[in-house]
Amino acid sequence: MIHYKCDRCTNCCNWPGEVIVSDIEITAMAKELGLSSNEFTEKYTKLREQRNGLTLKNNQNGSCVLLKDRSCLVHSSKPKQCKDFPNNWRFKGWRQICDATPKKIIN
Repeated sequence: MIHYKCDRCTNCCNWPGEVIVSDIEITAMAKELGLSSNEFTEKYTKLREQRNGLTLKNNQNGSCVLLKDRSCLVHSSKPKQCKDFPNNWRFKGWRQICDATPKKIIN
């Protein structure tokens, strides 16, 4: 398996979809932004369509609500789902938009 190093191109952040967040992740992101967990939840999350958790909101163009000027507002505390891309999960067509650099083969 090839391990990719993120080049922080933010192309995946501009791709529409759900980024599911846990209470622990919400607390960490809220702290990074100087907000309470409740303030963060109100401003940046929404109830999932299946009503079984929270997801980050998307902007009207489909990009992540936490993406500003091609930079993540919570990069050091971003959700595990974001940290794991593209090594542990991928979406169809990811290679055409992702600038991640193949670094090493993991057996």
